[in-house]
Amino acid sequence: MKGYIVIVLLCASSVECQQRGLFPAILNLASNAEISTNATCGEHGPEMYCKLVEHVPGRRIRNPQCRTCDSQSANLKERHPITNAIDGTNQWWQSPSIKNGRQFHWVTITLDLRQIFQVAYIIIKAANSPRPGNWILERSVDGVEYQPWQYYAISDSECLSRYNITPRLGPPTYKRDDEVICTSYYSRLVPLEHGEIHTSLINGRPSADDLTPELLEFTSARYIRLRLQRVRTLNADLMTLSYRDPRDVDPIVTRRYYYSIKDISVGGMCICYGHAQSCPWDPVTKKLQCVCEHNTCGESCNECCPGYHQEPWQPGTLSDGNTCEKCNCHNKAEDCYYNQTVADKKMSMNTQGQFVGGGVCLNCSQNTAGVNCETCADGFYRPH
Repeated sequence: MKGYIVIVLLCASSVECQQRGLFPAILNLASNAEISTNATCGEHGPEMYCKLVEHVPGRRIRNPQCRTCDSQSANLKERHPITNAIDGTNQWWQSPSIKNGRQFHWVTITLDLRQIFQVAYIIIKAANSPRPGNWILERSVDGVEYQPWQYYAISDSECLSRYNITPRLGPPTYKRDDEVICTSYYSRLVPLEHGEIHTSLINGRPSADDLTPELLEFTSARYIRLRLQRVRTLNADLMTLSYRDPRDVDPIVTRRYYYSIKDISVGGMCICYGHAQSCPWDPVTKKLQCVCEHNTCGESCNECCPGYHQEPWQPGTLSDGNTCEKCNCHNKAEDCYYNQTVADKKMSMNTQGQFVGGGVCLNCSQNTAGVNCETCADGFYRPH
């Protein structure tokens, strides 16, 4: 397994861990993902491209030159496969320029994170071209049905005309946990290269400090898709390229318009529902696996362990660990279940001797019976 970049958050003490929720480290999930795209420059033979930054009037560039992209070249620097976007190097992925046709405005990149995670943020760094103009960031848990996370447009007016969404002005902000916005903030022409796109999926939302089920569902994904739909161009070239086939335009113009990405970082964590602070690689399941605490069990710590059902399972939060509580079976039973009616009627005694909770003991031993195995079974009695 490739190495993950780790940000670790630990409890100061075991008591503190019990009192509040536990959350695994935030990892760069992209470093271990599978990545694919439907278009890469040089796939069908060598092609020439030019850097836009070297062809802008008023910019003094020494020895401007065009370069070659060739996926079969012996020179690795002339290859620009999509894997370059997540390998942590200074190499980059590059799409065919629109000299090859208008269809290369529409390019799709898909990441498979290999299991479902909670995704906190996505950072995309452009290489030798401007950031994409119009595009959609999408999520999926099954790789079949995708939902939008965020829309990006060249202008606020295109948010309305292209995506039928009222634009969010200025830096992106969010009014709801699952709000999908459209922004032109990250589609500006400058910088002409090495620009960045920062998309926060948790921070800035109403429940960022205490996740709701809606926010957890909104940020859960195994597959992430970038649907690039329009290359960012100089305003002077916009009209020409909008109404003419790029193949009929001077190649000096069209060779400088393409997508390039040198890094995609996906910050996220295992979904452990606030009951685990570590999530190591399991060589058997080939997955990152929650190490459950708070007396919880299950692949995602999503249930109470046997014998710990005095209260119903709840996710841990930043303020409350919601530790599963042991049933009081007087050492006469190994398992129990929670019953709301028993809790309402205060028929179950907890381990502190209080009638709080709804734990009902199962398979009481030593001829005992009752909610807490507190009485003798029919036909049996205690001589003392």
